[in-house]
Amino acid sequence: MWHRIILPALLLLLSSTGCIGQKPQGPCLIIEGGATLSLGEITHLDNPEYRFVLRNTCSDTVRITGVEAGCSCTPVSVTGTTLPPGGEASIDLQFIPPRTTNGPVSKTISVFTEGDRVDRYVLRVEADIQSFFSVTPGHVDMDTLLTRQAATVTVRLTNLSSDSQEVVEVQGALSVEHRGHDGTAPPQVIPVDELEASPRAFILPPGGFRDITVRFVPAYGGKLMGSLVLYTLPETLQVEFSGVLISPQ
Repeated sequence: MWHRIILPALLLLLSSTGCIGQKPQGPCLIIEGGATLSLGEITHLDNPEYRFVLRNTCSDTVRITGVEAGCSCTPVSVTGTTLPPGGEASIDLQFIPPRTTNGPVSKTISVFTEGDRVDRYVLRVEADIQSFFSVTPGHVDMDTLLTRQAATVTVRLTNLSSDSQEVVEVQGALSVEHRGHDGTAPPQVIPVDELEASPRAFILPPGGFRDITVRFVPAYGGKLMGSLVLYTLPETLQVEFSGVLISPQ
């Protein structure tokens, strides 16, 4: 009968003894307001700033050994790299929308620590970048073209904003992945030299549009690739080109 009482008590004692000296789990630093900053809809002219505040909830000192932004569009600075128990550090950042990016984006900042239960924290910046323009078509598929014959396509740029917008330069950068006359040679990327885009610069009034004509004469057969690049003051737009070039029979 005694063994029925002693054995459970002994197991309970061993279990509780095994918990002594175990370190608490989980990270030491908490991030006030959360690790994700949601900026919502912004434009290329917006450069919002924000401060992440990190607080040490452990009984040991934590040191921030480095902060790395995953994109040059989120420059950061750190204040207070040594955090005693209850101490705080701040990470200030500015988000600069990339000129060639539109729509939803997510960028990360890594915070590296020592003396913590984890050695890396990830902060995140999310935004929905709104373009000042619409481009039609957004992608140009030329289908099948003949070499040494002029090809022409028109792209329409529309100003969606309530202000006049300046297009400072229009450039075409097309090339051909050429694999020899029989298509079996190692690929060579050959620029399309005879290429014109017109107009090259102009100003769009609010709500206005302009048609841009691209004309080129491909000299080699193969896969067409490249883009039409529109440089405006607030942003840079690209219209990708694709197609297949064949020699006339």
